[in-house]
Amino acid sequence: MEPLGPDDPATVGPYRLVAQLGSGGMGRVYLGHSPSGRKVAIKVIRPEYVQDSAFRQRFAREVIASRAVSGFFTAGVVDADPEGRRPWLATAYIPGPSLQQAVQRSGPLPERSVRALGAALVEALTAIHGASLIHRDLKPANVLLAQDGPRVIDFGISRLSEHSGLTLTGTTIGSPGYMSPEQIQGLRIEPSSDVFSLGSVLAYASTGAGPFGEASVPALLYRVVNEKPDLQAVPDGLRELIGWCLAKKPADRPALNALMPALTGGRPPAELLAAGWLPRPWNDEDTASAPPVPEAPTSTTARHTLVPAPTPVPQQPPSPPHGPPERAVSRRQALYTAAGALAAGGLAVATWAIMRDGESPAPGSLRWRFTTTGTVLSHPVVAGDLVYAASNDGTLYALTTADGRQRWKYTTGAAIGSAPAVLGGSVYLGSDDRILYAFDARSGKIRWRFTTKGIVHTPVVTGGVAYVGSADHRLYAVDSAGGKRRWAFTTDNDTHSPAVSGETVYVGSSDTNLYAVDAATGEKRWTFTTRGAVSGIPSVAGGLVCFGSTDGTLYAVDADTGKEVWRFPGASVGSNPVIARGSVYVGGGKNLHALDAATGRTTWTFTAASDVHAPAAAGSVVYVGSDDSKLYAVNAATGKQLWNYSASAPVHTPTVAQDTVYFGSADSTLYAVDI
Repeated sequence: MEPLGPDDPATVGPYRLVAQLGSGGMGRVYLGHSPSGRKVAIKVIRPEYVQDSAFRQRFAREVIASRAVSGFFTAGVVDADPEGRRPWLATAYIPGPSLQQAVQRSGPLPERSVRALGAALVEALTAIHGASLIHRDLKPANVLLAQDGPRVIDFGISRLSEHSGLTLTGTTIGSPGYMSPEQIQGLRIEPSSDVFSLGSVLAYASTGAGPFGEASVPALLYRVVNEKPDLQAVPDGLRELIGWCLAKKPADRPALNALMPALTGGRPPAELLAAGWLPRPWNDEDTASAPPVPEAPTSTTARHTLVPAPTPVPQQPPSPPHGPPERAVSRRQALYTAAGALAAGGLAVATWAIMRDGESPAPGSLRWRFTTTGTVLSHPVVAGDLVYAASNDGTLYALTTADGRQRWKYTTGAAIGSAPAVLGGSVYLGSDDRILYAFDARSGKIRWRFTTKGIVHTPVVTGGVAYVGSADHRLYAVDSAGGKRRWAFTTDNDTHSPAVSGETVYVGSSDTNLYAVDAATGEKRWTFTTRGAVSGIPSVAGGLVCFGSTDGTLYAVDADTGKEVWRFPGASVGSNPVIARGSVYVGGGKNLHALDAATGRTTWTFTAASDVHAPAAAGSVVYVGSDDSKLYAVNAATGKQLWNYSASAPVHTPTVAQDTVYFGSADSTLYAVDI
């Protein structure tokens, strides 16, 4: 990544450019920020090619091809203007090196990583071919290695079928050494051409060299067409499979659906792509001193130094706006990696910091972190010496609060977007598999299951009853001891997560209403109608119910009557409000607002660099995560930032317990940070 030069534009479309990521044959790639602060990678066609109709057509074809593919292991298109004065294409920013960079820096990947890589590339090619496209330029430089799996990029020469020769305005169509024989010979191109390229990429990942060696372009092209690949250095377990992909005749190559089980051995691909699928290249000293590998990337996505998982976690002191310089931390006193938290062959890992005896951690210092295989969307819950966190990998984890070691885990039948609830020695959890689960809090054994007909949201448990909303349009009251239904209240759409106060359950629905329901009988007490879906979690305190709607408004209504007390425009329904100390804290875009609970007037506004999520209030501090990958600690009275902690991806809703704040992130990690 390089700073912008004098000839680089400051903006492209609505995006502000902040750095140069690299250059390719067609254009230059920049790191940009969207108006909301999200990072994107933007490819801009070179000025010398703006008037070249052939290059414009090729670029327009890349835009069309990229938009047509939606697989997880491809970089998604965010925006584009192929007809502009300088055509451009913006894609999701992927923080990770290319396969070429990773192998050049750390050597060949181990067989397990190559199999994981191959499974992901098969899935990516399946998505590409499913969109009636052929990539035609699959090579190590066009594969990015992210912690949650590789991404295939650069659809600049993708087409369904091709009879053309090798050149277009003097440019080779494809990459020597990775092109199929039929592509070199100018014959008809079928999806099996990508399978040949896949074999070449896997050979490179396994050995550090292409299967046809290093040579001039003509020599390489001759070898691909006429000679056998050199696979002697390929591990025994992969040699036959890669050789199968590299068959000279397209009909002799395997279909993608046959390659997947051959790569995974019948295991789910997600297991191979769990945390730790990328190896650690060197020790700390080598990594710190290693020179960068030169490369001129041609993709629309960023490439960086390999960041394997798990890694030791560097201490991150707070970043106050003012104050003394940060104290340096020596290598000796820094960090150790936890081996005890490894689960299922290293699928989930905790790492933590160890301070010297008698040394108090500074606010904002990382205590430990635990890596899952999916985004930790919902807020964690602390009970006793355990913290419970649900991941979108479908698993509920129980971790020790002291060091993040895994006590137990349970994997449901689908993703989990809800948060757990803990009461009386049990953990209750809603899942996308339509089930409300009750677990023993210490052992993780299932006590009972309650099945609905839709996705189950975050439950609330009180008075021996678990109250939970479901996408089947119902709010359920379920006996917390045995899992038997007490009653069900029906709305006209998805019924979301409730809040309970006294004898009333308050729940929002996508039918635009907030309902007040008798907690004992399930009878409706009153309804408040908005102009949008009421999908957040209400907050109840001091006789007031606060809740957001997708109409962009935060409403405050009387808890007994449902009459409106005040409303606040510009709130985000995704940032569930919190009532504390006579204030209502709510997010709206980049802003965290503090409102007077009695009047709704703004007390202060704190602005982050990107959209904020639901806050948490504890004592005199409000904690809020943001899409700018930071957790902020803000003075509850003044709105001034006290400190922040930087994660590596957007930070979701935090939970505060004693001297620690716990929060999940889009980097598939649960963090524990000292406060």
